[in-house]
Amino acid sequence: MKVFVIHRFKDRKCAKSKLKQLAKKMSFELQPIFLDSSGGEQWKENALNAIGEAEAVIVFNMESCEKSDNAKWEIQKAEEAGKELININLHDEDTDSSDRLKSLYDLKDEFETCFSSDRKDYFELYKLMLESSESLIQRRQKTNAFFITVIGSLLAIAGFLAKTGAINNGSYGILYGFSVVGLLLCNSWRNLIDNYGKLNKAKFDVILRLEKELGAQIYSAEWIALGKGMRPKKYKSFTSTEKNVPLYFALLIVTLTLIAIGWQILG
Repeated sequence: MKVFVIHRFKDRKCAKSKLKQLAKKMSFELQPIFLDSSGGEQWKENALNAIGEAEAVIVFNMESCEKSDNAKWEIQKAEEAGKELININLHDEDTDSSDRLKSLYDLKDEFETCFSSDRKDYFELYKLMLESSESLIQRRQKTNAFFITVIGSLLAIAGFLAKTGAINNGSYGILYGFSVVGLLLCNSWRNLIDNYGKLNKAKFDVILRLEKELGAQIYSAEWIALGKGMRPKKYKSFTSTEKNVPLYFALLIVTLTLIAIGWQILG
């Protein structure tokens, strides 16, 4: 999340440290924009560009910024651009500011604007999202089956070539080529699983929001019964477990490659 930081130069080090702590505490990624210079027309142009790129504007130590004409000019331009201004101080907890920043990071306001209060077809939309979620699960299973088949085939072919003697000391490069392709496939597979997990979570966020407009919230109740993902003994994410499978395949490929290298050296 890009944020433009309005600050006094003397507070820059403290501002960077505070934002780093805040991002770590709230578990989100911040990309703070600090201008290197605050003089001349070039600075104003850079400031306007940075404000335009930022999703929000942080005013670090407002009391100090109000004593700077440059900082006040930046605040004015941020307001004119319609940017969210978030005040953060060095020694305060800034709980409200932190919550507001987290809300912007999660795009909660934009998410809520997608739901109109006067709609009458929430149940139809609810069924549509459930079907979409089921379809995503089926695609995910097919993807897993595809990678298991392809990687398993590569291992089988490499093993067959080694067993029949088709690969000798002069052609071990072929075996290493199989290893590289296998590792690349494992990496792609793991990334796809991660993206499928994120997409499925987004779909269930919509489903849970739609349930608020219905008489019963069955998926919300189920999620609460499972500890809302915060009780590992009750529920552990499928994605976190599933991502280990390509990792195990990658470790197997590396192990077999190292064994082949050992044979090549000893042979």
